[in-house]
Amino acid sequence: MTTRIGVVADSHVGEFIERLPAGAAVALEGCDLILHAGDLCDLSVVDELSAIAPTLAVRGDHDRGAARRLPRDQLIEIQGRRIGLTHGRRSRVFEYSIVLAHIAAGRRLRYRAGLHRALVRRFGRIDCLVYGHWHEPTLEQVGEVQCFSPGAVCPWGNLEGDRPVRPGVAGISDRAVRRYRSQLGTDAMRPRVGIIELPPEGGIRARSVAID
Repeated sequence: MTTRIGVVADSHVGEFIERLPAGAAVALEGCDLILHAGDLCDLSVVDELSAIAPTLAVRGDHDRGAARRLPRDQLIEIQGRRIGLTHGRRSRVFEYSIVLAHIAAGRRLRYRAGLHRALVRRFGRIDCLVYGHWHEPTLEQVGEVQCFSPGAVCPWGNLEGDRPVRPGVAGISDRAVRRYRSQLGTDAMRPRVGIIELPPEGGIRARSVAID
């Protein structure tokens, strides 16, 4: 029987949205396990997801309080596959350079191969890397590792809709991130979760699912 794993990232509950969208539960129904790749922002998210299936989570850079005590990384061994779960954050210098490079170029750039290799090195030998943080659905093969980000439950974060940017220096960061994310396209900026399937014959199938 195929094992079905739900993947959630960047829900930002209690920070930018009040609760998980109803569509998340619909998309994750029937999963055997759920992985949350950080930026829950409220541990109630784990409780809500655990009502659907056993849930494992790691911390993100927006997690505070009790959620901050979640591990940075988790290695999950299931059905003979090794899955590395992490939020996906790297140094501020690296991340700001990526955002600024996109703004300067005015288009999407190829940079994920280096990001993926750096994240995979945290785990050693794995079959699949699951991460979030960048709020963009991604599926890329790097060597023998399938690197998967489902996109974000709250893709626009504090920049959603016409919400004003923050004052001062924080506003500069908000404008830069808004411009960067606008280059990802409207489809990438839809709320999403992911599904990973582990067929009994081997291999890994991952896909991102847009939710309401």
